[in-house]
Amino acid sequence: MRYLTRLSTSWKILGPVLAFLLILAVACGSSTAPDTSAPDTTAPEAAAPEAAAPDTTAPEAAAPDKIDLVVSGVPTAAPKAKAKPGASAEPVNIHPGTLTVMVPALGNERFDKSFSSGADKNQGRMLHGLLVETNEKTELIPGLASAWSLSEDGHAWNYTIREGVRYHDGTVMTPEDVRWSLDHQYGPGASEYTASSTSEAFSKITEIVELIEPNVVSHRFTRVETGFMPYATSAAGATWMTIIPARDSLHNEAEERAYDKNPMGNGPLKFVAHVPAELIAFERFDDFYFQPAYGLYEDRRVNFTQLDLRAVPEEATRVAALRAGEADIAPVSVGAKKQVEKGGGKLIFGPEGGYFRTILVGCWSDPDFPCADKRVRHALAYAVDKEMMRDQLYGPEVMELKGWAVVTPGVIGYTPEMAPFPFDPEKARSLLTEAGYKNPDNPDGNDFGKLIINTWVSGAFPFLPESAQLAAENWKVELGINTEIVVGDETALKKAHRAGDLDGTVLWRDNETRIDAGSISRSSYGNPTTSRRLHNDPELFDLVNETLAIFDPIERPKALTAMYLRMQEEQLEISIGYVNIPWGVGSRVESWEPYPLAFWLSSYHTIILK
Repeated sequence: MRYLTRLSTSWKILGPVLAFLLILAVACGSSTAPDTSAPDTTAPEAAAPEAAAPDTTAPEAAAPDKIDLVVSGVPTAAPKAKAKPGASAEPVNIHPGTLTVMVPALGNERFDKSFSSGADKNQGRMLHGLLVETNEKTELIPGLASAWSLSEDGHAWNYTIREGVRYHDGTVMTPEDVRWSLDHQYGPGASEYTASSTSEAFSKITEIVELIEPNVVSHRFTRVETGFMPYATSAAGATWMTIIPARDSLHNEAEERAYDKNPMGNGPLKFVAHVPAELIAFERFDDFYFQPAYGLYEDRRVNFTQLDLRAVPEEATRVAALRAGEADIAPVSVGAKKQVEKGGGKLIFGPEGGYFRTILVGCWSDPDFPCADKRVRHALAYAVDKEMMRDQLYGPEVMELKGWAVVTPGVIGYTPEMAPFPFDPEKARSLLTEAGYKNPDNPDGNDFGKLIINTWVSGAFPFLPESAQLAAENWKVELGINTEIVVGDETALKKAHRAGDLDGTVLWRDNETRIDAGSISRSSYGNPTTSRRLHNDPELFDLVNETLAIFDPIERPKALTAMYLRMQEEQLEISIGYVNIPWGVGSRVESWEPYPLAFWLSSYHTIILK
């Protein structure tokens, strides 16, 4: 195994304290929209001051200077960026060419979140807008929602819908569209048809999605649900939304398949063409809502004319394309640094972009599974040489040995105590002996049996199968366990996980980082009814649900820290670390500033082509 070249970086990760209040935010920043009955597609003017001419400068946003934050009805305040004086209505020097992005996979190539897989996030976020946006500091700011709030009982997220926002076909988005889209994706009936585990989980705890005022959509849950908005409807979360014109029925397979053939949203890029397993082409959407003319503080329309998203599984091919000028951006490994630089390119890192989610699946479902014993789980954790994995596959600029599972340093509630177990094979063998299993120190113990490690080729996370192979070798050499790596399809493996078909195995997968980990903690550790739960401990169920019912801004971070430390002790997810996503950037890209905590391509408006 070769050692990879090291590369210094200068970025830094935003701490969780700075980001905490985004969880329970009300962002006030809507502007007065024009008469939406007008047939043209011109962007609406902001309330004040009036633009001097439609093709010169746009007015400053009409938003106030602060974002009001509401915690159980008690307002506080956080700074909000002002509109830039004299912000241009058109980005300067829009490049006439095409930005070519190559990724390992396009997922199952659906354009409706209800039926998509993880690798669909690239095209999903390009095509669709989000109710709540984020900035380079991962603070929440207005998006399709000009304001939002959590109800005083913590059960409902309420969104004030921005007026005048247009879809790619020129029609105006309505509050009813948002209500229908939330209902279609997360409503009480969505669990019957959705292929998304996120949609299924939230569907089962949704009471109703309704309009409580003409322009306010309320999503009410059957319990306190503080994590939904940051995770599911904001750019700070790990997923994306499908907001489209309302249809007569929530679920109609024929209509859904027809939509996939000609998808339309209100995101920064407009669909042009789709060649399955090869290409999804987009073009710049001039009327994208994130611009001063719609009351937003900056112009986030892209600075290029077209974007081609191409599926190229082989890293060597992606690197060769970057060198030849046939690709502009692609996920690569640090080992490709010199090759990319020979073509005039460089590497740019997406800080804290993803983490290893190493799940010991269904240990609770059968007491005869070795992983039902916590000593075995700890033994497996101590037997993985994370430093070797970092140095041989990634390099320290990419892989960080910090955090536990989803709780990386950018997560609210993180503490440095949350760290991967150190490599200690002697301790690992001692624990395995104590649990009664065979290993090099205990040849007369019980047979462990074959340990299957399921994984997939990730759309952005480098060397996922290779890292699983290194762990398998550690378990084989240090603990004498017979291991087998199975590289499968991401969508199929997720479906098998939900069905319980992977119980007793390891699921070595990637996952997206996020600021708030409440939602994933609830689904994995707080829900005793789902097949995807990781345990069967009543006390831990109670702890998780009691903790996630706290939404006081002072008490919640402390309670989350205690909960995460308790979850870490179980090692139902073996902590390996997280990665700063390395992106190869070709010679045509003058600059790009990926956002922290972004697993997929982000901040498209900062990409400037030469």
